[in-house]
Amino acid sequence: MNNQEAQNSIEICNTELLKINSMIEDLLGHTSPIVPYLTKYAIVRACGTIEYCFKTIIADLHTGNSPQVMNYIDNTIRSSSMNPSISNICGTLKKFDDAWNNSFKTKLNGHEHSQRIKDSIESLNSARNSFAHGGTPSSSFENVRGYFDDTVLIIKMLDEVVNE
Repeated sequence: MNNQEAQNSIEICNTELLKINSMIEDLLGHTSPIVPYLTKYAIVRACGTIEYCFKTIIADLHTGNSPQVMNYIDNTIRSSSMNPSISNICGTLKKFDDAWNNSFKTKLNGHEHSQRIKDSIESLNSARNSFAHGGTPSSSFENVRGYFDDTVLIIKMLDEVVNE
């Protein structure tokens, strides 16, 4: 990936998810009452990482511009409350460049597992929103791990598109 901050964030999250998986597999077992709490943490951590990466990749492209442009980018992208959904990614790309948006959609739709990775980002967002609004997400830890792996593919596509 071109954006090192995003890459580092993904690696840190991946390491945490691997540690949680080891705790569940080696120490607790899948029936432990602690597993749902670890799963909820994993949901928030994974979705937050994807959101951070999506915003960072786009916002960092404008580093070095005037303080006013940077202030605008920070306020409208970095500090915004925006789920990392396909529609939000496409909408943000389109605000900067129609070609970026079109290229991103082409890459995403052309991926051999396009529907699965689209479903994964939607499922990850749904699980986070359910938990954030007082619900109980139905996703297992294994689901969250798979969703994260799939959404990293989306982030890599985004990074490629804006750096072409």
